[in-house]
Amino acid sequence: MESKAAIKRKHILKSAKEFILKNGFNALTLDSVAKQAGISKGGLLYHFPNKEALLIGLAQYIFEEFTMRLEEHAKKDPIEKGKWCRAFIEASKWDLEHNAELNVGIIAASMLNPDLLENISQSCDYIQNKVEQDNINPVTATIIRLAIDGLYYSELFNIAPLDDKLREKVIQQLINMTK
Repeated sequence: MESKAAIKRKHILKSAKEFILKNGFNALTLDSVAKQAGISKGGLLYHFPNKEALLIGLAQYIFEEFTMRLEEHAKKDPIEKGKWCRAFIEASKWDLEHNAELNVGIIAASMLNPDLLENISQSCDYIQNKVEQDNINPVTATIIRLAIDGLYYSELFNIAPLDDKLREKVIQQLINMTK
């Protein structure tokens, strides 16, 4: 059972995520998160003493959510061969459609913060290990992961993003590569 502090911390992180998705990453302040969470700024500062600590917590929260979604997709997949790659593709597709603004901010903030970058790196290592041991050629699995990374960067940084139709065809081709 989670402690009251853990529940409150999770509520704050969920509120910060909702705030960013609604208002954009640049509007994020400690005051805005406290207001979104319905708590005092002092209550927020108890759990996150500064914006940097909040961002690190938020990055961990986002990647925990992503990992849970990834594992749920893998668990539902009845075909063992390639299931982690397919799960990664599906979790990433959902993430790109629902968390784009949040991901841009976290990635941008990580460029200035080694602790935040370390959290992202650990999550990526976890995913790479899963796809490499997915009963398909590890090179093919890595190409799939790198293609998904490319979709993220293209869409998140608005660098030649694909239209919806082409993106769906690319995703379907990646799924076909897992079989």
